[in-house]
Amino acid sequence: MKPGLSLFCLAGIWGLPAPAFAIQLHTGNAGIIAHQIGHLFFLFSMVTLMFTINSQGLIRQKGWRLIQLAALFFIFWNLDTLAAHFLDNQIEVVRIETLSITKMAIVTQSDSQLLAVIYYFLKMDHLWCVPAMIFLFIGLNSLLKDQRQRSDSADRVEQ
Repeated sequence: MKPGLSLFCLAGIWGLPAPAFAIQLHTGNAGIIAHQIGHLFFLFSMVTLMFTINSQGLIRQKGWRLIQLAALFFIFWNLDTLAAHFLDNQIEVVRIETLSITKMAIVTQSDSQLLAVIYYFLKMDHLWCVPAMIFLFIGLNSLLKDQRQRSDSADRVEQ
């Protein structure tokens, strides 16, 4: 084996990522507060984007309609994650216990089954985030395609 290849393999093994969870937990108040402020800012930005798309009349284009739909899903995602972070990091009424490699339990401070079910669904924030990213991608792709068609038409007219 070549020395460069073995060094590359070693770097790859050493750099293997740790598990990533959909909703990140933060230790200490400073981390979670900064994170929550980030969610609030993103939420406000998406609301602003939706109103801007409407007020500028961009809604007539398919790409902008899809981007507005993406913004709506991002709004729901931010509301979802704000609530989940509030329950598990800020007021700490919910925690997840690992029972085995295949089993986990949602434990609530007051043994509330309703709160456990709500938190379970809040943890499925990917059901908001993934469609938002898909709509954003398709919307941007549609705008790019429209722009290329206009550019090609302008080039043909000039010739």
